[in-house]
Amino acid sequence: MQKVNTKVIVPVAMAVMAIVFIYLGVGKYGFWDSVNGPKPGFFPTIIGVILLFTSILALYQNRKELAPKLDKLEMMVIGGCLGLVLCSYLIGLIPSAILYMLLWLKVFEKCSWKATLQVTGVMSVIIIGVFVMWLQVPVPWGIFENIL
Repeated sequence: MQKVNTKVIVPVAMAVMAIVFIYLGVGKYGFWDSVNGPKPGFFPTIIGVILLFTSILALYQNRKELAPKLDKLEMMVIGGCLGLVLCSYLIGLIPSAILYMLLWLKVFEKCSWKATLQVTGVMSVIIIGVFVMWLQVPVPWGIFENIL
């Protein structure tokens, strides 16, 4: 019998999240419209399928390996991702992702302000342009939703 550790918990959690993405993408938001093309659930469904596949692969590959040892940098990435999720409920998903990029590039990667602002600006335009304007994916806006 396999021990329950992070190499089991994380793939199972990701598989559950993938199933939720697929369910919401196909069931609630719709996958494809024969006239207009992709619907808002198109990308979440595709990402859900890929995430489910990789979660199953991770479970299969890690069935006999030892528990991983996480160092400080890896824990900071995990903490940053958890902070991103928590902040998405407060200030919204897109502002949280932009703030995460800005802080990560400036504080941890020690990029110049010019490079940090350029990358953050381009990624912000891509995120808003693709997901909000083109695909019309409903993202949580947190307190900004009430202001707008």
